[in-house]
Amino acid sequence: MRTISKIVAIILIVIFVISQLSCVVQAKTKKEVVLVLDPGHGGKMTGTANNQLGLVERDLTLKIARYLRDYLNEYDGVRVIMTHDGLPSDYELELPARGMVARNNNADMMISLHLNDYSTSNEQGAEVYVTANTLLPKYHEESARFGNLVLNELSKLGIHNRGVKTRLCGDRGPKWEYSDGSIADYYAVIRYPMKGDGEDRGADLAKGEGIPGILIEHCFMKDHDAQFIDSEEDIQKLARADCNALVSFYGLEKKDPKRVSFVTLNKENLNLIVGNKETLQATITPDTAENKKVIWSSSDEEVATVSKEGEVTAIKEGTATITVTTEDRNKKEECLVTVKEIKFILSETEKNLLVGNSVQIDYQITPEELENKTVSWKSSDEEVATVSKEGIITGLKEGTVTIIGTLESESKTVELTVKVHEKSDEQTIELIDIKEDNGKLSKIGEKVKLSQFREKIKLSDNLEMIIKDAKGKELAEDSYITTNTQVQIRTKEEKEVVQEYTCLIYADVNCDGKISALDYTLIKNHIMDVQKITDYNAKLAADVDGNNRISALDYTLIKNHIMDVQKITLK
Repeated sequence: MRTISKIVAIILIVIFVISQLSCVVQAKTKKEVVLVLDPGHGGKMTGTANNQLGLVERDLTLKIARYLRDYLNEYDGVRVIMTHDGLPSDYELELPARGMVARNNNADMMISLHLNDYSTSNEQGAEVYVTANTLLPKYHEESARFGNLVLNELSKLGIHNRGVKTRLCGDRGPKWEYSDGSIADYYAVIRYPMKGDGEDRGADLAKGEGIPGILIEHCFMKDHDAQFIDSEEDIQKLARADCNALVSFYGLEKKDPKRVSFVTLNKENLNLIVGNKETLQATITPDTAENKKVIWSSSDEEVATVSKEGEVTAIKEGTATITVTTEDRNKKEECLVTVKEIKFILSETEKNLLVGNSVQIDYQITPEELENKTVSWKSSDEEVATVSKEGIITGLKEGTVTIIGTLESESKTVELTVKVHEKSDEQTIELIDIKEDNGKLSKIGEKVKLSQFREKIKLSDNLEMIIKDAKGKELAEDSYITTNTQVQIRTKEEKEVVQEYTCLIYADVNCDGKISALDYTLIKNHIMDVQKITDYNAKLAADVDGNNRISALDYTLIKNHIMDVQKITLK
C-alpha cells in the first residue's frame, strides 16, 4: 500500500508541475488578475483539529479553497491557481514551493486559507496577516485594505473581527531580510511570495517584484467559533465571504458570454527594420462576444504606425507601444515594437599594409537579425590591391586604392582607403610564438601584459611599434593585450605606418584581455537572442572551437576553462 501511495504522490506532483508550467505560459499572454489560493496544510500536515466534531483543518481549508475557486470563476478577468488540490496522506507540500507557485505565475496575490487554534480557551474570531513591508503601496497598504474587506465580510456572518496583523522574523541576515534590508515576515506563506525561496534577500521589492501574501485565519476550530464550520453550508459562507472581498477589492464583474472578457495579441514584442511591416493578430475572449471591434493606436507614430487592421509599419529607429482596445468594455493589450535601422559600418576608414601581405576588413552590419547580409567588395585599382569576396585585401604593389563594399540587400556602401607600402630589405618584422592570419594576431592567450607582448614582435632598427586600444589610445605598459588591440608598425624617421594588425584572443569576447564568466554570458545572450554580439572581432573571439559559428559548445569551453576542467588551447 505504501508503494501505491508513493506512486500516486509522484503522479500528482508531475500533474502539479505541468499545470504550473502551463500557468506560466498563460500569465505572459493574458491581461487579468492572477490569484493563487493556498489551502493551508494538506497531506500529512493536518493542521489543527476539533476532535469532538471530527473536523480537521487540512480538510476544511481545501473545501474553502475549492468553493472560493468556483465562485471566482463566475467573474471576468480573473484566473485562479491552486498550490494544490488535495495531497496524498503521506505527502507534504513544503512552504517554499507554495510561495514559488505565486512567484512563477507572477500572481497579483497569494491567499493562504487557514482556521485558527487558540493558545488560551474560549478565544474567538477572524484575523488576517499581511506583510509588514511598506516600500510600495501594493505590499502592506493594499494588503491591509484587502484584509479589512475580508474581515468585514466575515463579520457579517457573526465572526468576531480580531483585526489585520503583521508578524516579523526573529532572526536577521540575508535569508530573513528583504531586498531593502527590512526584516522579513515570519509566516512563510507571506515571506516566500515576497522574496523567493533563495538564501539571499531575493526579489527586488523596490521594483515591485514582491508578490503580496495574505494569511486568513477565518475563525477558531473549537468552542464558540465551531458553529461557523460545522456544516457544508457554513464552509460555503466562508468561501463566499472571501470571494465578496476579492470582488470588491479588484472590481470584478460577473461573466457574460455576450460581453468581452479580455483581448490578447499574438506577440508581446515585435522587432522591425525601418520600412518593414507586420500585422498583429488580436483575439477576443470569449468567442461568443457580440461586439469584437477593436481600435489600434501607437504611442509614437514617428517610430511606428498601425493601421485599423493591426498592420504595423516601422518608420524610424526607436521604440513604440502598439495598443489594441476593445469597443466593448475597453479591454486593452499592448505590444512593444522595437524599430532598428540597417547600418553598415567599417571599424576603420584607412588601412596600411605591406606588399605581399593580406588583411581582413572588419565591419558591422546591424541589426543582427537582418537575413541577407551579403556584401560585395571591389577595388578601385587591382594592380595595387585586390579584395576577395570574403573581404580579404592583398597588397600587390605600392600605391593607394579605395575598397568599396556594398550591402546588396539595401544598396548601402562603405569605402576604405588602403595604402600599400613596398617593404625594403632593411625592414623586417618577426612574430615569435604568435600566429598571423590576414592581419589578425592570435595564439596570444589571456592576461598577457603589454611588456610581455612586445617581446613577441621583433623589428628591424628602422621600424617601431605603436600599440593602441580599440579607440585609438596608446596602451599603458601594465595593460592587458585584448581582442581588438591595434598594432601599428611604422618607420622611425618618417613615422609612416607600413603595416597594421588586430589582436584576437579566443574566448575574450568582452575585450578585456581576460577569460571570465562575463565572456560566456555574452555568448549565452547571443545564442538566446537576448543581446547579439555585433563587433566583428568579438564574434571571432566567441567562436572558441573554430567551427565558424557561435554555439553552446563555445560557452561550455569557456566555462570549463574558468573551472580548470579543461584549458582552452591557444590557436
